[in-house]
Amino acid sequence: MSTTLSALRDSELVVIPAGQAVALMRDNPAILAEVARAALTPMGAAEPIDRRKSSILGFVAVCDSVALRTLVEQLASSIRVLGFKVAVLGAEHGGTSPAGLSALEENNDYVLMAAERRDLQFTAFCGRQIDRLILVGGAATPLPDGPFMFAATAIQRHRLLDFILVQPSDARWPKESDRWLSAALASRLFQIRLNDAADVARLARIYAGRSVGLALSGGGARAYAHVGVARALAELGVPIDFVAGTSMGAVIAAGLAMGWGHEELDRRIREAFVTSSPLSDIAFPLLAMTRGRRVDRRLEMHFGDMRISDLWRPFTCVSTDLTSGGPHFHRQGLLRQAIRASLSLPGVLPPVVEDGHVLVDGALVRNLPTDVVREQHDGVTIAVDVAVSEGLKPDDLLLRPSGWRWLTSGAWRKGPPIVSVLIRSATLPSAAAMAGAHHPRVEDIIPDVEGVELQDWDAYEPAVAAGYRSTMAAAERLSRLKA
Repeated sequence: MSTTLSALRDSELVVIPAGQAVALMRDNPAILAEVARAALTPMGAAEPIDRRKSSILGFVAVCDSVALRTLVEQLASSIRVLGFKVAVLGAEHGGTSPAGLSALEENNDYVLMAAERRDLQFTAFCGRQIDRLILVGGAATPLPDGPFMFAATAIQRHRLLDFILVQPSDARWPKESDRWLSAALASRLFQIRLNDAADVARLARIYAGRSVGLALSGGGARAYAHVGVARALAELGVPIDFVAGTSMGAVIAAGLAMGWGHEELDRRIREAFVTSSPLSDIAFPLLAMTRGRRVDRRLEMHFGDMRISDLWRPFTCVSTDLTSGGPHFHRQGLLRQAIRASLSLPGVLPPVVEDGHVLVDGALVRNLPTDVVREQHDGVTIAVDVAVSEGLKPDDLLLRPSGWRWLTSGAWRKGPPIVSVLIRSATLPSAAAMAGAHHPRVEDIIPDVEGVELQDWDAYEPAVAAGYRSTMAAAERLSRLKA
């Protein structure tokens, strides 16, 4: 029997000659029992390397302009506030023996290694001892000319690599962060201001496994409930460190990733969707019932030219790739284009074409992106589903008011009953999706939005209130997530 092992740290492999191994097992039968047990244990039962606890973290500066030791010391202090024991190692500890490092790890919950760019020897040592590598750069740091040679092969293969970009204290938004995601196979990118306690606290929660993610489903007008959920979480003191959404849930998630407070989120959603319907530019249905230009203009008005990697909070939204036949996860690129793709319900909005792929509403494949958030962090993910409510009834298929009054009253701006049929068809929860939502690190919130029709864009207040009530009702079980 043979197998492949991946080692993140310097390791010693002991080889026992066959003859000695047979003699050893003959004299110690218990060893043979352990070998047999190991051989019969399915390899898949072992914990994947990228899900194990990362207790030794290596922070390596890729430029001289970043106060790396200051960042790591601040981070260590914030992790201690969470109740953990933390040790910080710099170049002065470059001669630490494997036994000494093992003792440090045993006596602390986390060991943070801080390697300045010019500390080449300590950087190489750090790269061989860590569970996760975090590269730290500045806003204007040029990309390296070649690969990061100090990153262990296993670190790169399993994408146990993060980027932290340190922004000026007065920066309104980061810029041009996409380039870093093309420099290496990083799994995450974080933006931080050293003088911002909230930014440092967020990083501390993330690396200590205390972060909170938020996954928001699609569901037409019922997705307004997410606004109420966000307001309640803020009042309960529950932080939001990662966000992801699908369809209308992507719109709300993007607003939270932009850092909009409750009042701004409320105002912008009202302007974009409630005051007047964004689906009223009816077109001859060659590709869709609407031209999509109203939606395009409103997304541009509220999200501008913001790029996903330049957001202060990590954000992901989901669309369906009709070219490849699977989900498409938007983690970089133009934010409004990603949202537009996630919103593009077939038959209602025209598809989005991006890099030769035809993208439509993500609800078709991943209406509640719980797993998308969960795979990004080791904390708890709050999953808010507005699509598991009671479905369509026969009366929902009738024009209200009927006939010509439907046209003259302006009710047509909400769209004909086929819109509700299409939304409901797209957001039917699949058995696979529901099974993935139930997880020890997931807290479910299901707002009671039965009284809100899928295309009733005027029903903002009752939907928001439903989201607020459902979250407050879960206050006791959410209390453990308070910052």
